Parts: sequence; structure tokens; C-alpha cells
Amino acid sequence: MSLIQTAPPAGEPLGLADLKAFLRLDGVEEDALVLSTAAAARAHLEAMTGRLFLRQGWRILRDAFPPTGRLTLPIGPILSLDAVTVAGEGGPVALAVDRFLLDGTAAPPRLAWRAGSMPQPAIPLAGIALDVTAGFGTAEDVPPSLLQALRLLTAHWFENRALIAVGHEVAVIPRMVEDLVAPFIMRRIA
Repeated sequence: MSLIQTAPPAGEPLGLADLKAFLRLDGVEEDALVLSTAAAARAHLEAMTGRLFLRQGWRILRDAFPPTGRLTLPIGPILSLDAVTVAGEGGPVALAVDRFLLDGTAAPPRLAWRAGSMPQPAIPLAGIALDVTAGFGTAEDVPPSLLQALRLLTAHWFENRALIAVGHEVAVIPRMVEDLVAPFIMRRIA
């Protein structure tokens, strides 16, 4: 399975004023660094949890439809299934999205269809493309604990631009950030 971002988020979940207040910064000299650090922290937390903070477009590539008629998706929450395309002998074949049932808020999100009803792709690798809109929605839709984790991780990376040794361990992410995001990490049971 591969993931390709087709539409990035329109912005960031925390604005510069919010971040500067949390960091207790007054000047404008480090605004660009604050914003880039926050963007990196958001991307890290999204990768860590599998949950996308803001609305964005993604293409999920699969080799085949599972025969069970069910598929777990690697990112979430899924706001909508926008298109399904299968590689056919003569080129891509679009499938009607109403053939699928989406549970986009499950962790992980799930997609279902009638078992055995889907065509198999004409190529062995990445022959199925699922286009989705994913994310919590707008900044107001992001859970407060994830926003706080984003503030804390941004502050940690902004203030500690080198690795921090704690005893024999190196602290890359503060423990409180891990605790805040723990309930949002999508677990997979094989």
C-alpha cells in the first residue's frame, strides 16, 4: 500500500499568534522558524498517530481488493471517499463510490463492499487507487489534546535544537506529548 498526498492542508491548525503566545515570543525575527517548526511537529504527530489534523486529499494505492470485502485504511479520519479507480486492460476504470460503505471515523477507518463484487486490476502492483478526503476538518475540529501536543512539541523543538539526554535515553519527544497523543494512535491488529 502506498500513500500520495493529492491536496495539502490549506493551512496549519495553530496560528502564529497562538504559537508565539505559548512560546512567550514578542519579536518577528523568529516567526519563520516558529511556523516551520510547527509544520514539522504537525507532520510528525500525524505520522505518529495516523490521524490527519486538517482536511487534505490523499490517494491510497493498493495491489488488489481483499476477498473479504473489507479494507482498513492507513490514515484517518476519512471525511469522504471521492473516487475509486482500477487499472483495466484498456486503461483506468472508474468504479461508482456508492458501491462502497465507508466508516471514516473508526480507528482505523474501514471500507466495505459486497465480497467478490470488485474487479481485480490488470496489473500486479498498485492497480487500485482510492482517492479520499481525510482529516478532522478545520482547525476548530482538531481535538484540544492534539492541539496541546502540537504546542508542546513545537516548543520543545524550538527551544531544544539538539537532542536531550535523560539518563541513558535521548528524549526526542517529551513524555507529556506522547501521553497526549496516545489515545489517538491507530492500532492495527493483524
